Amino acid sequence: MKAQLLMLGAAAFLAASAPALALDREVQSFVDHAQAAADAKLASAGVAPTGDTEVRGTISADGLISGLHVVRSSGSRDNDYAVERALKRLNVGEPPTGLIGAQLTLELAPAGLEAAHAR
Repeated sequence: MKAQLLMLGAAAFLAASAPALALDREVQSFVDHAQAAADAKLASAGVAPTGDTEVRGTISADGLISGLHVVRSSGSRDNDYAVERALKRLNVGEPPTGLIGAQLTLELAPAGLEAAHAR
């Protein structure tokens, strides 16, 4: 009887966590897409971060990242400004509902975007 209760409890836990795992994958997919879009926009503008740079903006329902600004400087004001200009009005596609209005932080590195995450 105890074994059955434990099995039912474990099954209920796994069933409850399945939607969270799906949402995590959806969020990660969106962040990966945002990373690729930012990388492409920087490349097309001929801008390469000169050091570790971190930018942050707000995700809108239509997929635009607005208010994007440098929150960790590369050490070069000129490069930081070029990054901000290049990524102005970055469109990353329709976000998951839970991310609308959230802050998106992208970590830029000299070799391109290495990591990104929504905060």
